[in-house]
Amino acid sequence: MLTDMPYKILNAFTFNVPLYFMTNLKREPGPFFFFVLTSLLLTLAMSMVFRTIAASSRTLAQALAPGSIVILSLLIYSGFAIPKPYILGWSKWIYYLDPLSYAFESLIVNEFSGRNYSCTQYVPAGAAYAASVGQEIICAAVGAKPGQNFVNGDDYINSAFEYRHEHKWR
Repeated sequence: MLTDMPYKILNAFTFNVPLYFMTNLKREPGPFFFFVLTSLLLTLAMSMVFRTIAASSRTLAQALAPGSIVILSLLIYSGFAIPKPYILGWSKWIYYLDPLSYAFESLIVNEFSGRNYSCTQYVPAGAAYAASVGQEIICAAVGAKPGQNFVNGDDYINSAFEYRHEHKWR
C-alpha cells in the first residue's frame, strides 16, 4: 500500500484538478481542496475494498466475480442512481456501509451548500401570472419556497436527497 501511495496521490491530482475546473464547480479554494481531499480519500478507501477482495481470492478470475458485484452494488446504492429517500428499507444497510455514499453526500453538500439558484420556470405558469409577485407563485424546482425567485442549495439537497450540511465531514 505504501508503494502505491505516490502513484495514487499523483493520479488523484492529475485527474481531479482538471475535472474540477472543466465541470465549473465552485471557484473557491475551500471547496476545491475539500473536493481533492475527498477524492483522494475515496481512492484509498476503494483501493482497500478491492485489496480485501483480492486477498480473499486465490486467482484473478476468482476475484473478478465478487469484485464486480461489490462495485455494482456500491455504485447503485451510493445515492446517485437511487436517491437515499427511494432506497428500499431492507437494502438501506448497503447505503450505510458504502464509502461512495458518504463521499457523494459530502461532494454534493460541498457544491450546493450556501448557493442560490435562480428560477426559470414558475408554477402556475402563463401570461396571467407573469406579473405576479409575492406568495402567489413558486419556482418549479425541488426545495423552492413561495414568493422567492431562487432556490437555496441547502433547501434543494435537503428536499431532494435528505442531505444536510452538517454531514459534510462525516
